[in-house]
Amino acid sequence: MFARTLRRNPGRIRAIVYAVLVHAVVIGLAVIGFRWTRAPSTDQVIQAVAVPEQAARKPEAVDTRAQEEEEARKKAEAEKRRQAELKKKQDEEQAQQRLVVERKKKEAEEKEKQKRAAELEHKNEDKRRQKLTEQSLQEQLAAEEKQRTDTTRAARAATVVDKYKALIRQQVSRSWSRPVGVAKGLKCVVQVHLTPGGNVLSAVVVRSSGNGIFDRSVENAVHKAEPLPLPGDPTLFDNFREIEFLFNPEE
Repeated sequence: MFARTLRRNPGRIRAIVYAVLVHAVVIGLAVIGFRWTRAPSTDQVIQAVAVPEQAARKPEAVDTRAQEEEEARKKAEAEKRRQAELKKKQDEEQAQQRLVVERKKKEAEEKEKQKRAAELEHKNEDKRRQKLTEQSLQEQLAAEEKQRTDTTRAARAATVVDKYKALIRQQVSRSWSRPVGVAKGLKCVVQVHLTPGGNVLSAVVVRSSGNGIFDRSVENAVHKAEPLPLPGDPTLFDNFREIEFLFNPEE
């Protein structure tokens, strides 16, 4: 029915089409104009809203990053200090260990040194004892030899002394003359000091006969008999430097 109506009124159809187109254009222009006029204000609103939000969030974000960076820096510094302290502790422990090793080494060297010194002292002590033993043995042998020599010399000297004392008594007896009135059987002990040449320094009766004339005659006879006979060995003179002998003219 609507189609039949349209075929009957073509002018009306055109009017409707034009009206629709016009309305469409007007609506399109209105929409475009609305968008054109509202777009800036919308952007401004968006910007006005966004900028404050960004401005409100930016310091917080910056603070967070700065805080994170500060915490990271502090952690790095703390780790660095920890590593430094750990290294220092390790260095101290190593130094302490080196000191312990060096001390033990020195103690071992000192003990070895003392041991060598003790061994050397022991060897030296053995040598000293051996030397002293040998020296003592040599001294003992020398003393024994000297004793034998002295004994031999003394025995020989005693023999020589006795011999020459007898010769001295004989020579004094030959030089003595019995005083007038002096009885026989008198005797005395006379002490004589001699020089190495046999000269008489003094002659003194030390044990009297009881007769002064007899005693003085013996002293005079000693002086008359000089030089008295002495051995040729000068080492025996000490035995004749001072002698005593019994003078008995009847012997």
